[in-house]
Amino acid sequence: MQIQQHYWQGGAVNHLERLMYLSGIAADYLDYGGHHITVPWEDRLQVLQLMGFDIDSPEAVEAEVFRLDPGTWLRWLKPVHIARLQSPALEFRCHPDELAQVLTYRITSEHGEVISGTVIPGQCPEAGEYYLEGVRYSARAHEPGDLPMGYYTLQLSDGERQESGCLVVAPERCFEAETLLSETASASKVSTPARRSDKFWGVSCQLYTLRSQRSWGVGDFADLKELIEAAAAQGADLIGLNPLHAPRTDSQDCASPYSPSDRRFLNPIYIAPDLLPEFSQSGAIAELLASPDFGQQLQSLRAAEWVDYEAVQPLKYRLYELLYRQFLANQQAGVCDRSRAFSDYVAHEGEPLQQLAEYECHHNIHARSYRSETGFYCFLQWVAQQQLEDCQQRAGQVGMRVGIMGDLAVGAIPGGCEVSQNSHLYVPEVFVGAPPDPFSDDGQNWGLPVLNPVALRESHYRHLINLLRENMEHVGALRMDHAMSLMRLWWCLPRTDPEEKAHGLYVYYRIEDILPILALESQRNRCLVIGEDLGVVPDEFRQAMGETGVYGNDIFYFTQHWDGRFRAPHELRPNALLSITNHDVPTLSDWWSEDDIGRRLDVGVIVDEAAAQPVREQRRRDKRCLLQWLQDNRELPSDWQLEDLDKPFDFNLCRQIHRLTARSASKFVLLQLEDLQMMKLPVNIPATSREYPNWRRKQAANTDEIFARPEVIQLLAQIHQERQRSADTQHEDSMT
Repeated sequence: MQIQQHYWQGGAVNHLERLMYLSGIAADYLDYGGHHITVPWEDRLQVLQLMGFDIDSPEAVEAEVFRLDPGTWLRWLKPVHIARLQSPALEFRCHPDELAQVLTYRITSEHGEVISGTVIPGQCPEAGEYYLEGVRYSARAHEPGDLPMGYYTLQLSDGERQESGCLVVAPERCFEAETLLSETASASKVSTPARRSDKFWGVSCQLYTLRSQRSWGVGDFADLKELIEAAAAQGADLIGLNPLHAPRTDSQDCASPYSPSDRRFLNPIYIAPDLLPEFSQSGAIAELLASPDFGQQLQSLRAAEWVDYEAVQPLKYRLYELLYRQFLANQQAGVCDRSRAFSDYVAHEGEPLQQLAEYECHHNIHARSYRSETGFYCFLQWVAQQQLEDCQQRAGQVGMRVGIMGDLAVGAIPGGCEVSQNSHLYVPEVFVGAPPDPFSDDGQNWGLPVLNPVALRESHYRHLINLLRENMEHVGALRMDHAMSLMRLWWCLPRTDPEEKAHGLYVYYRIEDILPILALESQRNRCLVIGEDLGVVPDEFRQAMGETGVYGNDIFYFTQHWDGRFRAPHELRPNALLSITNHDVPTLSDWWSEDDIGRRLDVGVIVDEAAAQPVREQRRRDKRCLLQWLQDNRELPSDWQLEDLDKPFDFNLCRQIHRLTARSASKFVLLQLEDLQMMKLPVNIPATSREYPNWRRKQAANTDEIFARPEVIQLLAQIHQERQRSADTQHEDSMT
């Protein structure tokens, strides 16, 4: 075991620099062009203050440094100790005078099981050392025997003094596709296309965009189940979704799934009311459905090309309240099965659910009759969770090996439930964002408060653990938006003057703690993890992802060599999910037509035509490279030539792009539902808010209509075959 040395010499260390280092505040970084940028001293000082440190005097700074570093060696136990499942070891720190003492340890699991024993520090191997005022403290390691993965309370005592800390026993790697492959190899056959391939493919969409003849004006869990069944029938293994987090309910401006109120809970708008037993039992609902006015409104909402949240929310909440009224009536009548299940759910979710319900009582503008009743909001969360779980179970029943891929947003809005109920963990004045790049001179500010890395660790990562668990429990995979947050985040500092140039810096988190916790929750919930690692990402982060079994995320448009050539299928990352397009980039049809450039010009993302011109020129070079890529791989349609840059996009070209992409080495390939329909209008234009109606555009057709089209059925069959071909080719290469 490697021994680390630290030396504490108070007069020889710049205490402010030391405090910044211990707090994760970076002194510099490399920008998008590889240039070294030094962070202004004033910005780093400001972050220290915003994190709550006392830096008013040298003595105060020295005290803060002592608390975070040398002072920890005066305690036996760290706040959190990470042990590996293969050889779980306790680590404790001792003064030289304590080496011969007999210490009693007590390890208590989450379920109350206790393992106890004694240890003499001097007889244990060293795991580190620290010199404090000339005294050599040492860290010692002791293996108490096998410990299942999980979270433990560790207590240490010498008879007079007692300390406790958190022990995390974590696996080396996340739950991975290889486990699914070994399980499905011996599983019974299902009535879907053969799945002997070790490559996966699926369909992505924003759930609210789905359309059906029975919908309530917005895609819901019933529509999701229909999509699962339709895609599985063609051999798909996963459905990629937007974040389903609980939204802000104090405003009609609730469309963005990436700006939630609370990431631990679900958005009630996705509840399918007609799937609840109370729906057919309620006379009030039957009367409402028979109303001509209601029927006309519902038909209008279904036919609309954009989700009208201002109309859909009150309509659905009206139904929800009638459903809850019927549920309460059933309770009073002694119908106990669902009542017991509801009570069990409320007890299981505990304090966080009560916090959400109380928050909603004071903020929800959609509810009427039950606005101030916590039980109503608990009921909505219970129903939403049940329906999501039913969708994941249905995915398994129809042969999907993964099922739903959820999406975890990088943060939550200021003043929302998650931030307000965990205010001690957040720095409310500082927002998550991205540094300046060629597309944004000021960088990006996403308006989401940042987590304080010091407070997060001192709280034993309880919030992070709960967040991961709630988002993994009912899905087969989880995409983590801006996965770099596991290691570092760009903090956008507050401006004192509106004219002041935007500024910020990187703050680092303890990835050595966070990745093992991620692996633990992934294994417990049998949930694959995909880390969105686009953009400027340090090599060491991707290496850490790979070592932990976190899959990367590629977008087709960005899979180019430095000279613009698109990478051949075999050159793409094998341990990654390749999205052909997604919610942040143009659809294939929009990209080819170059209409997305004009649209960005119209909404001000591109400032003027002079700025648009080089973008158009680059696009034409990229289009030429795409056609060359298809020709090099013998997939250019027979009616297309390399010079056809102005030819309208057609399904032949769309099909060949999908086919060749499906042949990639990537473990997962995800196609977007919009591309199957050759849609143009984007669901989102990055860097806009009110300039474009983001997060509202629906699919062009109902799901059953999309999957009834012969050309779509043929394309999906070809994608399925190409995934098999890719797996066979890779297997043959590995044998040579």
